[in-house]
Amino acid sequence: MSNSSFAVDLNFFFYTQLATGICLAILSPLTIVSNALLLLTIFKDPLRCFRTPATYFIVALAVVDLTTGLLIEPFFVLYRFVRYSTWSLIIGEPYYTLREIGIWLSYVGLNASFLLVLGLISTQYLAITYPHLYRSIVTTRRVLACVVSCVGYFTGFILLQFVVSPQLTLFQVDLHLHSTLITILLIVGSAMLLRSFRQFAKTSRRLAGGNSIEQRTIRGRGNKPQTNRISERQFTIVTLFLAGILIVCALPHIITLHIRFYTKIETRQEWLDLFAVITIGDEMMFVKVALDAFIYAWRLKKYRRSLKMALSCGTNIVESEIIVVRTMDNFTFQQANPETSSTQATGFGAN
Repeated sequence: MSNSSFAVDLNFFFYTQLATGICLAILSPLTIVSNALLLLTIFKDPLRCFRTPATYFIVALAVVDLTTGLLIEPFFVLYRFVRYSTWSLIIGEPYYTLREIGIWLSYVGLNASFLLVLGLISTQYLAITYPHLYRSIVTTRRVLACVVSCVGYFTGFILLQFVVSPQLTLFQVDLHLHSTLITILLIVGSAMLLRSFRQFAKTSRRLAGGNSIEQRTIRGRGNKPQTNRISERQFTIVTLFLAGILIVCALPHIITLHIRFYTKIETRQEWLDLFAVITIGDEMMFVKVALDAFIYAWRLKKYRRSLKMALSCGTNIVESEIIVVRTMDNFTFQQANPETSSTQATGFGAN
């Protein structure tokens, strides 16, 4: 009678390990290839459209995603497959150590990615709302300092677990100070960027469609080519997609951790079911990592063109493409705004 009362159904827990392990085994190569191509395109930059300070946020995010697919996900795949094949809750070495390393790396990388996306939102908000202040505020040195500070901060925080006791308090601080607070800031920042972007798009349509002397004068004061407005608009959409996917994928992880820390769980079965759900919530973060690079290919025409040229490795083709693109851009700008000359652009995609 007592044995039956303490019986635990392990099927849901172990099948969750198997399903998420298979999913990670598929996501890992996709993440590696897509982010390697993104980094290759940025470093070659045949169209010279990645030469802005905000690009370093993209590079850092791609490096985090590449590291996740190259190291973290394979460690988790191995651990989950071994756990399922042995049908055991206790896994020995070296699988346990690899899992712990994967957890530490994922903590630093995924938490840093929250701040990197928040940095993209901030820079793009400045670019379209206060373009006259953008270049004086957003510089390469400051962006690099932000990236290094993010990685250094989260590395130091995860190392506190070897000093602070009890660790539960440290993990609760991390849940509220990092996961929850930064997600709220992402939601607020995305809302502000979306509002500013709508005003920006409305102004761009009005200026592009107007032919009166007053509107041409406004365009002359703005002193910004139409093609640069298009580039800013496209990159703003990419930034909003990155933030939206991050928020959607982070919410299951945050909710399940709140349940873990603040819900009274009495039986072993409830603990196993909760950890299975937490594993599924963590899986959503790896889905987000796999989708990041595809967003650029989906929304940025210049990225697709640059990727094709970087893979072709043809110098003559690259030079001819640059000449054609610049000629078309100049022609479009002269048609839309004959009284003004182009200046350097703010934001992504400036030529």
